[in-house]
Amino acid sequence: MEFKIEILEQKDINGRPWLLCKGKLKEYLESLKDSFYDFAIQRRIVKNQYLDSLFQTIKRKEPIPIITLTYNAKKLSINDRSLSIDMNKVEILDGLQRTFRLWSYKKIGEAYNPDYKDKIIDFIKSVKQVKDYDLMFDSGVISSSVIKELIKANDIESIDEYYKDFDIYFIIWAGLDDYEVVRKMLVLNAGQKQVSKVHQFELLFLHIWDELKNNSKIKIIREKEPNAFAVKKGEKEIGEFMFSSVIVAMMSLIEKKPLRVATENLITEDFDEPDSELYQKVFKQPFVDRFLNNLFKMDSSISLKEGVYGKAWFVKDTSLSGFFAAIGKHIDISSNWTDKELEIKVDSAIQNLEDLIKEEGLKLVDFKNEYDSFSSRNVNIGNHIRKVIAFHIEEVLNGSNPLWKDSFQKIKEGK
Repeated sequence: MEFKIEILEQKDINGRPWLLCKGKLKEYLESLKDSFYDFAIQRRIVKNQYLDSLFQTIKRKEPIPIITLTYNAKKLSINDRSLSIDMNKVEILDGLQRTFRLWSYKKIGEAYNPDYKDKIIDFIKSVKQVKDYDLMFDSGVISSSVIKELIKANDIESIDEYYKDFDIYFIIWAGLDDYEVVRKMLVLNAGQKQVSKVHQFELLFLHIWDELKNNSKIKIIREKEPNAFAVKKGEKEIGEFMFSSVIVAMMSLIEKKPLRVATENLITEDFDEPDSELYQKVFKQPFVDRFLNNLFKMDSSISLKEGVYGKAWFVKDTSLSGFFAAIGKHIDISSNWTDKELEIKVDSAIQNLEDLIKEEGLKLVDFKNEYDSFSSRNVNIGNHIRKVIAFHIEEVLNGSNPLWKDSFQKIKEGK
């Protein structure tokens, strides 16, 4: 659907059109595509007491912050300082939370019938049964109390009027490529509490998202998905992993050292200048698919041998980064290898580990005991545990039968 906007200012920035525009709130919300809140790089809809008062701001006719959009078109047909944009080609870079709230109120207003004025509970029940409205209620943006307040204040029938003549301002970037979109998303959201480091980290690697999510065995979970917290805690099925954790595992394999999720320099913990040639070999098909199949194989073997704790252990960033750093170091992964050599050597190390795990297990009860006795100490637990796991798994690959107690002690001593 098309949305007509008035152009207040326009610039060409590095060959990309930039527009400062004004439009009507009602027309903006009516022109949104059905999936406007499902943009891959956006964070999930969250409850926020300040944003939840946005409707009252509109009612008072006070301005709201500028919304930033990206428009998938390199050339714009501007006519007398006005432009009609195809909203199917638009994504919301900044302002999704505001847009979703205002859209939700509009939908509730459209669903309301004056016959419900004395049957508020019946109306609430009726809208809760509309599947398309699930996210409104699940996110807490719309609730029974919100609907009751709208009805009692006689606002619910006036939402359309409030929106109709309300001016809303936009910045529109046109013709950005995927990298530029992600970069601007990170800049726009810098300092906002709701954007976690994990979410920002995910954005940096969205270019391989399709390759990861299409694997038949592994299910990749992004932080904004409802079950993300449960998966992080190990309450998951075999083959379920966090997107950021998989990326960190792959990067630790390449770097031959355990890394952690961060965004200041992409990753941290002794991260050197990346070997771009090796990264290109690893972060492309078919190696990505083989890596995921190996990940599933390890998850299955560890879960089978070590039980529920093993499944919870192998999903953690600390475990995955240490585990695959050990593999990278053991095989001495190199950019000089052909794609085939890379596949063979990684597969061989994984197969070796799988055989050892099936026979001996990883004795994770011993790991847990050492971890519990160590965690109260005044050290960076995460970094220490990554190094312990990397050291221990490399020892296993080298044919030793190490004790977790010794591995903890040797890392403590700086070995």
